[in-house]
Amino acid sequence: MSAMTADSRLLSLLGMLAAGRTCSARELAAHFGVTPRSIRRDIASLRELGYIVESLPGVAGGYRAQSRTLLPPLQLETGEALATAVGLALLNGAGLGTANADSATVKLRAMLPATTRESVGDISAAVSVLPGHEPGVDMSAVMTTASAIASRNVLTFAHEKRQASGSETLRRRVEPVRMVVLGAHWYLYAWDLTRSDWRVFRLDRMSEVHETTFAFADRDHPDAEAAVSSAVTTDAYRHTVVLEVDASVPETKSWFPTRTATITKTRSGSRIEFGVEDLTWAAVITAATPVPFRVVEPPELLSALQELGERATRVSRSGTTRPA
Repeated sequence: MSAMTADSRLLSLLGMLAAGRTCSARELAAHFGVTPRSIRRDIASLRELGYIVESLPGVAGGYRAQSRTLLPPLQLETGEALATAVGLALLNGAGLGTANADSATVKLRAMLPATTRESVGDISAAVSVLPGHEPGVDMSAVMTTASAIASRNVLTFAHEKRQASGSETLRRRVEPVRMVVLGAHWYLYAWDLTRSDWRVFRLDRMSEVHETTFAFADRDHPDAEAAVSSAVTTDAYRHTVVLEVDASVPETKSWFPTRTATITKTRSGSRIEFGVEDLTWAAVITAATPVPFRVVEPPELLSALQELGERATRVSRSGTTRPA
């Protein structure tokens, strides 16, 4: 290996240790072409800089850096830098931009060659979100929730429940399982410790999000994505409409968005479930289905379809819904 400066060796050494592998002083000395004594001095220097480097005893022992320590300077190749820039741009484009994301973008652009810097600027300017379509999710709430899910720690927060009569904010204490993005919203699927049941919460209605130090054991739970989809598309509505259509799931999704319906595969096609407050509106959606279908439920939808058909017939004959 060609000779390198002490500073360069220090950075390379930190990168090797942070990868999670345990390396002995003799192995590191051979890799860098120095003596074990030099490696021990380098380890001492890293510790003085604030990096946590563990010394593991025994035959298989050596040095290993904890992953949750200060971040070393990153050395990104062009493709890695562009991928990072895309990720930061998508955060802003999804309405999840933060001051940290903005400062990271500035630092990223400053350290890149001119041509790559222009590409990063192009990416940042190419992604946007229309007013009124921001998810309104607090990034700190997302990060705290994600940490609690990964660590299996109980999560507490205040949740705003909206109803026709008004809204109320209740304290919640849950075992978080998964965050699911559906349509324009982020949802948390969790076991509600107060109600002893699985619940779905919208993140933009959560505040005072706090990860506790109380760990919990895994529970057997339904599929989180299916549960969120069901809660959003059917459970929150007065009527649940179920159709069986002669089309594959991908075909069905092309004209019936999954953010408004739960679509599953059947033996001969697909099953569509969606919720509505008004069956008259459901009749319009059902009648517009472009493939052969069968109404599974509710039976009241058949009457609404009949009324819609009679209304459409009057319009087609006279150009008006008024009786002749």
